[in-house]
Amino acid sequence: MIRLNLGAEPAELETERATRLPLAITAFNSHGPGAKQLTNLLDQGYQVARPTLRDRQHGKCAFCEKQEDAFKRPVEHFRPKKGAQDKQGGSWITVKTHYWWLTWTWENLYFACDRCNMSGNKGSRFPIQASTNRIAAPSQPSPNPVAPVHYDCTPEQALLVDPRRDNPFDHLQWTPVNRNEPWRLWQWTIEGRDAKGDMTIEVLALTERVDEVNLHIKGIMLLWEQIDSHITAGRLANAMAAWDSMITNFVDNPRQPYRNAAWWALLYLCPPAERIRHGLRDPTLPEVR
Repeated sequence: MIRLNLGAEPAELETERATRLPLAITAFNSHGPGAKQLTNLLDQGYQVARPTLRDRQHGKCAFCEKQEDAFKRPVEHFRPKKGAQDKQGGSWITVKTHYWWLTWTWENLYFACDRCNMSGNKGSRFPIQASTNRIAAPSQPSPNPVAPVHYDCTPEQALLVDPRRDNPFDHLQWTPVNRNEPWRLWQWTIEGRDAKGDMTIEVLALTERVDEVNLHIKGIMLLWEQIDSHITAGRLANAMAAWDSMITNFVDNPRQPYRNAAWWALLYLCPPAERIRHGLRDPTLPEVR
């Protein structure tokens, strides 16, 4: 996962929201959260954001970074539209009041893959820190428009990494599981750097991408073997050129999958002190600007 700056919402989504949110507010006021009259409305309209999301995410899932085609891939609601599931005492409990009013909110939408979005993985799961509160849900009757306080998510202490708001590198990292072995034998896995990272891995089942990511990193390790041979032979100009090319291709290229994993692989293969010693530049943290 990398940071995503996705720009302004498409005009089509704004149009859909102007039409559908008032209908949802009316259904909520008449029947309450969880009623079919409301939930049926929540499946409509937001899909118009898919082409823009996919284009600005360079065709990749917002969460696992796998390259995806556009056909029927889901538009994922980060905060779920039909009741949020929170983890309490090892079980997932549905909070029916949240977050229907965010269904057509641009900042709540991502292009995602089926695996990350599916029920049993992300689905409607949206845990928050224990002993903290969710953002306030509208009460009946809600005014039209919904009051701005219900859109302010900053006080909410979510336990999932939000690619728009968070720096994923603060919470998630790829590490060699057998780092005491020679680097040519390394196998890689994803680990949480804190509770938020741990929960994100669990909810999104990011370990299911380990085999694919290891194949991707194998290409980096083959290139590093060439760079390492240049360094050993004193061909530092060749090493710097090859290193720069590897960063450009695997870390800086916005269409590459698994850029988070690539960045961490370079960190472990050539730590900062070694880069300084050999004149190799630091790779910048990858993100979508």
